[in-house]
Amino acid sequence: MTLRLWLHAVALVAAFVAAPLRAETVRLLSGEHNGFTRIALVLARESAWRVGRIEGGFGLELARRDIAVDLTEAFDLIPRTRIGTLKFDAAEGLLSIGVRCNCHADAFQIRSNILVVDIRDGPAPEGNAFNAPLNPPDPAPEKAPEPVHPPTAEVADGVLPPLHAGALRKRYDRPVVLPNRQSAPPESPPESVPAREEPPVTDAFAEARERRRIAEIEAELLKQLARAGSQGMVKPNPAYAGLEGQVAQPDAVMPPSNHPGANVDAITGVDRAAPDAPLPPEDTRAACIAPEHFAFLISEPSEEPHQMIATARMALLKEFDTPDTYAAEALSRVYLYLGFGAEARQVIDDFLPKAEVAPLYRALAAGLDDTPDLAGQALSGQVGCPGPASFWAMMVGPVPAALNERTQRDVAATASDLPLHLRRLLVPRLAQHLLARGHDQLAAALRDSLARVDGAHGASYQMLQAALAEEGDIASGGDGAPSPASSTAAEAILEKVAESNKVEAAQALVELIRLANAQGRPLPPDKIDLAEALIFEHRDTDVARVLLIGLAPAYARDGAFSKAFDRLDAAAALPTEAVPDPLDRARSTTALLLAQNAADEIFLRTLFHPAHAGLGATVSPEASFAIAERLLALGFPEQALAQSESLPREDAYRLMRVRALAALGRYERALASLAGLRGAESDALRGELLARLGEHERAHTMSRVAGDEEAARRAAWASGSAEAIRESGSETEAGFTEATRPETAPTAPGRPSLSGAEELLEQIRQRRSAIETLLEEKSTATGAATRSTTPAGEGAENPPGA
Repeated sequence: MTLRLWLHAVALVAAFVAAPLRAETVRLLSGEHNGFTRIALVLARESAWRVGRIEGGFGLELARRDIAVDLTEAFDLIPRTRIGTLKFDAAEGLLSIGVRCNCHADAFQIRSNILVVDIRDGPAPEGNAFNAPLNPPDPAPEKAPEPVHPPTAEVADGVLPPLHAGALRKRYDRPVVLPNRQSAPPESPPESVPAREEPPVTDAFAEARERRRIAEIEAELLKQLARAGSQGMVKPNPAYAGLEGQVAQPDAVMPPSNHPGANVDAITGVDRAAPDAPLPPEDTRAACIAPEHFAFLISEPSEEPHQMIATARMALLKEFDTPDTYAAEALSRVYLYLGFGAEARQVIDDFLPKAEVAPLYRALAAGLDDTPDLAGQALSGQVGCPGPASFWAMMVGPVPAALNERTQRDVAATASDLPLHLRRLLVPRLAQHLLARGHDQLAAALRDSLARVDGAHGASYQMLQAALAEEGDIASGGDGAPSPASSTAAEAILEKVAESNKVEAAQALVELIRLANAQGRPLPPDKIDLAEALIFEHRDTDVARVLLIGLAPAYARDGAFSKAFDRLDAAAALPTEAVPDPLDRARSTTALLLAQNAADEIFLRTLFHPAHAGLGATVSPEASFAIAERLLALGFPEQALAQSESLPREDAYRLMRVRALAALGRYERALASLAGLRGAESDALRGELLARLGEHERAHTMSRVAGDEEAARRAAWASGSAEAIRESGSETEAGFTEATRPETAPTAPGRPSLSGAEELLEQIRQRRSAIETLLEEKSTATGAATRSTTPAGEGAENPPGA
């Protein structure tokens, strides 16, 4: 008697014995615990029970049928995460426990009347008795013995064609009886020693490729049915209703075509009458790599990564350590799919150096590892080709300045098709390259392929978000355009990355320093300390060099010019292949800050240091000009000329050099250097130089052209020209000139007379008054010029014509 029959018998006996008794109502008790959910029944009298699996969960069957279970408060204290439903069938005495998790049951009895069932997380441990089916199916009837066939007769030689006899023997596995041939039992073949079992040569992507191929065939069939329906060749069956009681109508979005597909060729009468389809576009030429060569990178293998690698490696070597080419290709595809570029390249170099797929796989490995110098030429010129070729070509090569809309769609579609682990590895890097070339919208589209997926996508993704925010991307926190608000949003993202222990922390700090330098802000001390620590950690690397270059302007902005130039010298000692070298720009910025902000003593001490003797020739024209002007203002015209030797022939730079030559007394050279210059400043300098050379009349003319009335007045007085003095001189100077003209000199009358003597005295008084007024004016001007420390010769006046 089975356990089930025994329980039914017990139930019948209990029913007869307890017939006069009332039914017992038991309230189900429940409680939530760490790792399991517990339910319990407290019975008034004991009952036999059993627990096992049923459809949808577990079942608790009671032998007593006079029990009613109250489930009204069953879910008051427990959620529905593990137990989703509870039902009790009084007729069968079965409590059904529907579960929503990968759980197992554990049941026990306390004393004689308390039944407890725990639904615990995880699979059932070995030997768990409650994981078996509650009502196992009846055993299947025993199979009848198979009939014994007569022995197979051998095929006589020459009866079947010689080329097909072996194939037919293998194909038709049945007794063959030929005429004129006696049947005889075949001799049993001698026992052979079993050969060593070779590991099967498997491809982890074969199953995924097969599923993809079947899906493509199904889609093509559906499209052909829809086309045929739109052409009236297929009609739905009104007698058949779908799952929702409606008849599915065909929908055709494709026009008739004589080239419906590669796998299925469905041609109707309408197709025959339709014109031929247009030729494929030019960029589908044979030079472009077909999309199917990249299909394994977007497959979805069912095996775990370690199983994929183990299976492919087991099949790599055959007997006598002979490598299998197909297995080597499969292993390299596994490594590429998992993102292991170096491992894939090693397999190719060891086992597939001359294989047809070797160049492409090497290029893909270089794209995964960000080593474009190892990519070769397999993906060269593939930008613009349909499918994933453009995406991978830009991973190992330059990004063009212009991309057509179809290429942008293909790149975005390829990024979305990649598995998540490859998306996180590749998309941020390619998006940064696109941003650097001005493809902001495409970079944002690649970012969206990751943003659609929940979870943390890594520091590279955060760096991309910061770069997009700085460009004004609203989805990243930007302000719609590059602005201070967008830079602030980018800095907030970079701060989190810089404070982490990720590999990208150093690059995030580099970007923070760059933003601070671009905005002319001082760098916080903690960021300077962090940069110095990272420089020591990454010493003798390109990361250290970039940090040294970024710190120099920050130190200069704080006034620490000695530290700034020390950092620049340390960066110059490290090799680099960057073009253009950011060191040149940092040196120019530091030199400009030195010329603009440094105190005179610090400026001169730094500039006259032997290590900085040729600083003017190694910085930008703007910085060199600022240094030369500062030197000229401090009284070092010769050094100003030396610092400005490399300046281009622009007007501002030439005028500064003219002033330096004039300060050195080289008036003729300075005047010649003004050749070709036009403007008020150059005319004023010409007037000044002509006056120093004694050509006062020309100096007066040039000063008047330049609009310098004071210089014109001095030049007119120095020239002695009455006309020039009347034009530009003061009223006193003009009066003196008029009074001292020979024509107006006092002359005695021909015959002495009292009136003539009085007129002569009046003329003498007027001339004397003009001279006294002029002397008083000149003495006042000379004293003022002396008190203002004007250089000799500029403030003091000379007699007219001197």
